[in-house]
This record gives sequence, C-alpha cells and structure tokens, in this order.
Amino acid sequence: MMFQREGVSHGLAVVALSLFFPLAGFAATPASGSIQATSTAPITWSGSPVGTNNGESTCVDGTTCDVFTLTIAGSPNDYINKFVNVSVSWAVAVDEYDLYIHQGSITGPVIASSTVGTPGTSNAASVSPNVTGTGVYVMHIVASSATAASSYQGSAVVGTSPANPPQATFRAPSYQNLKPPTGVGENSGEPSIGANWNTGSIMSTAVLDTLQLTLDTSTSPATPTWTVRDNTITSTTSLDPILYTDHVTGRTFVSQLAGTTSLMAYTDNDGITWNPTQGGGIASGVDHQTVGGGPFRECTALQAQLNPEPCAILTARGPITNNPLGVYPNAVYYASQDIGLAQMALSQDGGITFEVAHPMYTLEQCGGLHGHVKVGADGTVFVPNKSCSGSQGLVVSQDNGLTFTVQAVTGSTPGSSDPSVGVGAKGRVYFGYTDGSGHPKIEVSDDNGVSWHYNQDVGVPFGIQNSAFPEVVAGDNDRAAFFFLGTPQSGPATGDDTTGIFSGVWHGYIATTINGGKNWKTVDASPNDPVQLGVVCTFGTTCPAGTRNLLDFNDITTDKYGRVYAVYTDGCVSADCITTGNSSTAPHTKAQNDGATKQTVIRQATGTSLFSRYDSTPLKP
Repeated sequence: MMFQREGVSHGLAVVALSLFFPLAGFAATPASGSIQATSTAPITWSGSPVGTNNGESTCVDGTTCDVFTLTIAGSPNDYINKFVNVSVSWAVAVDEYDLYIHQGSITGPVIASSTVGTPGTSNAASVSPNVTGTGVYVMHIVASSATAASSYQGSAVVGTSPANPPQATFRAPSYQNLKPPTGVGENSGEPSIGANWNTGSIMSTAVLDTLQLTLDTSTSPATPTWTVRDNTITSTTSLDPILYTDHVTGRTFVSQLAGTTSLMAYTDNDGITWNPTQGGGIASGVDHQTVGGGPFRECTALQAQLNPEPCAILTARGPITNNPLGVYPNAVYYASQDIGLAQMALSQDGGITFEVAHPMYTLEQCGGLHGHVKVGADGTVFVPNKSCSGSQGLVVSQDNGLTFTVQAVTGSTPGSSDPSVGVGAKGRVYFGYTDGSGHPKIEVSDDNGVSWHYNQDVGVPFGIQNSAFPEVVAGDNDRAAFFFLGTPQSGPATGDDTTGIFSGVWHGYIATTINGGKNWKTVDASPNDPVQLGVVCTFGTTCPAGTRNLLDFNDITTDKYGRVYAVYTDGCVSADCITTGNSSTAPHTKAQNDGATKQTVIRQATGTSLFSRYDSTPLKP
C-alpha cells in the first residue's frame, strides 16, 4: 500500500511523465535475441552508452544506459542443471558498465546483477530458467563511468555452471575492541555510531554520553583518545538516545526522545560546540526514534517510468529549498513510532527544522519495531521492520519521505530484534536480520526490495543458534559488513528468563562480503571477551532484572577508507565474568553476568576494506 500525501492526486502521474523524455526506441545493437536450452553459440550484442550513474535508477536509456531483450525459449524443465550466463566486457579498465537482468520487462524484478566496480573490464551474472522460468528477460547495461570513446560487448550463452565463480580469497578482517577509560561510557545501552570523513573522528552516543574517538595511526596498533562531548540538550534524560553523522558534511546529530518529539542538537566540529534544532516532525511517535540522511531524491526519465506516482508527487511538491542561513546539501530524516503507527519527517535545512511527519506504515501492515533509517546515493529512503504481514519488511520512500511502500523480504520470518539495512554505492540493499529461529541471516535486493536474492545464514561457521541486534553497513555496491551478537547455545535466548536457566555465551561477530552477498566470511570480533552471559532479552520493559541491560540495538559504520567500526554495549566486563565466559565447563547464566552497560567500539584493524580503491593499500592496525 502507498500512502497519498494530502492534496496530491494520482492523476498527476500523467503530468509528471509528460515532463520527461520517453524511453522507447533506444536499445543495444541488435536490440533483441533468442536462446534455447540446446543452443551452443552465444547471442551477442554491443552498445556505447556514455555517462556516469550511481546505479540504474539515475540512467537514461539510449544515452547513459542500453537495453537488450533476451527471450529464453522452451520450458523451465529444459534447463535442469543449466544456466543462461550473461556478460558484458569492455577494453578500457578505467571505464565501467554495470549489468542488471530484469524479468518480463524493464519494470520487472531484478533477477540477477553484477556491479563489481573498477578496476575491471567485465561483469557477469546468471539466470536459472529452471527456477525463475523461461520467457522474456531484459538486460539493462548501465554506464557507471564511461567515456565517449568506450563501448561494451554483450553475450548470453547456455552453460552447465553459473557465470559467477565462488568468492575470491580476500584478506579476512581482524578487529580491535576499544573501551573508554573507567568512568566514561559506563551507562551505555543502545549505542549508535557515526564517522566524520572530513576529520576522521568517530562519534558515538548511548543514553546520556556523547563521545569522540580519535586514533593516532602513527603507532601500531593505533592509539585511541576518548573525549566526552556532552551538551545540555544531548545529555538530558529521555526515553531513547540516537546519534547520526552525515559523513559527507561532517554534521553529527544527537537526539533524546521526549514524548512525541525529541530534544535534538547538531555539531559541525565533532562536539566542541552544539546548536539546538526543532527536534523532529510534528506528530512523531513516542518510541524507537531514528535519524538519518543523504541526497535529496530527484526524478530522471527512468525513475518516472519505473515509479510514476512518487515522481508525480515530487513534481507537484516543487523544488527542494535549502537552508536560507547557509545551504546544506543533504536531506535529514527523523522517524519514530507509537504502538503501531510509525511516521517520518523531512528536514530541508540540515536538521534545523522539520516538516510535518508522514505515516510510514500502519498497524495492519507492520507490527514490529522498525530499525534505523538509511538513504541511498539516489535519495531512496529505507527503514527496515522486523514483522510485516508474516515476514521481515523494508519500508521504502522514493519521494523524500512523503509516501511509503512496504516490501516483504521474501524468505524471511519475523524475528525478535529490529533488522538493519546497508545500501551500496549503486543502490544494492543488504538486509540483515534475526529470523524466527534466532539465526543471523542476510538478503540482497537490487530493486529497492521488489525482489530478493542470496538468503544466507552467516552464523553457520560458528554454529550460532541465537542472535540479536543485527547491524549492516555497505561500501562499494558489492561489499558490506554485517555485525550481530550471537551464541551457539540453543533455547530461549531472547525471552523472559525469570528462572535464569539459559546458559549462553555471547560474542560480537562480523560477516563480510565482497561479491554482492553471494558469499560471506564471518569472524568472531570479540574472541577473548564475552559480551554477555545468559539471556539477551528483547521483550522491552517486560524483561526481568538482569536480562535487558543491553537494551534494543547496536550500530555499525565505516570511515572514508572503508574500515569498519561497530559499537556495542558490553554486559560482561569484570575479570571474573570474562574468565567464566571463556570456560567451557562453567555455567553461563544471568547469575554469572555482570549486567554492565559499558560502551565498546570494534575497529577493523587489518584485512580487506569496504572500498576496493584501497585494496592496494592494506589497512594498518
């Protein structure tokens, strides 16, 4: 269901479409072809779109992207143990063409894609007609970065194995756990974290303390310095804390939930000085707030074709106006929820003031807690939810938070923790969640949640039976990191453990992909220091004493080099608790846990980062 902004007619879609150039008539050479299961020769085509795009949502067919229509003939049974392997290749390594395969038409779901990034001279993806069916498939070739002198060659051929090989070996990340000094960050449930790419500072908050972490990288390992950056507004007791840093502008927001709005302030100098804001949109909710931001959404010709209603609303709304006191380039969003209804408000002036909040979903659509708002490079807004009509859900806005669509995450089941999304540089969405069985899982979408691929249980290498607090960040389109708390102990790990019988040892784990979610490499990021013993209760205020000290979520981000940073609340900090947690024979119930709330930052020390452009420069510890 899509919510309609008051005063905006569905009929405006026709008006909006008339403002853009039509997309018909532009295609590759040749424009189409057909293949069958017995074909041995490849179907080939070529093209030379020119331009730069952050994913296919911003391209214009015939100018910055091409279309080739492939008919896969026969019946699905003809393709048992067979694949149609599609590739595009080009000669100039600094150029780049991305490949998206839609089923049925250009507006159909994305069945497969390849956006490996530079340097490189090819992209490849596969279709399994035995699984997805035969018929029409549209190859969308996008000029991610291509000059007028460049061109690509396309090919589709039947094979007995998929075109994409298993994930290449890469340097497995290693991590450091950094704790503030005694007396700092002690009361730190529900921490959030952000990275200022301009200064290198890592900003975090939990409950009442806002901390700045800087690292002296002239030593090995890097030497951390913690500075308390509190302000009257940001350290006022409230219902919920949240921090968000716009890594492009360096602006950090800290909000303390207060009734139906929030107490919010922002800083442009890593907390040295703070400025108060309106706090949130009128008619916001009273629980589980989130703040996020990114580019404003605009409509291209392709967007008008794929999503006419959001484009119509944007057209009717008129141009975005920026802060009259000094232009701020990005949108800022504030969202929170009541018992069921959740709403979001947009700020056009860098978070100083907010518009009236608009509904994201109703109780009939989604009943769980929502996660943190994320914004893609094209301005699409995403908010995940743990329970939407029998599955996890992704709430999507393509008109700067005016209307929303709830997409079901196919193959998922509702879980006990609010999920998280990371958005790659070209729009690939990574959805990390705890499913109904408690396992940590993650799926991938290349079309804003319309279709999903590669549903992976990343806890398998460690035998994880229960997980909590999934958090995801993405860098390049094919690279992402998934942080979660997990334990190999089975049983009611997140429930109301009044008897104190659940005996589990929880650690922080981070899974990494460098091939778009096809494969993940999981490591224990806190191998010698348990995060919690016993239950990690996610039942809110009904949890018994000693089981909800970690509250409801953690957070994850990346610096400008693609180095991963995560923040969590450590509930097991004393020498006795750590020793007990590392013992294979001792009991590990809530009675042995400290019940602490110590803020801890996980910093990637070595290994492959989330940005391929730094692969030739290994991370220093």
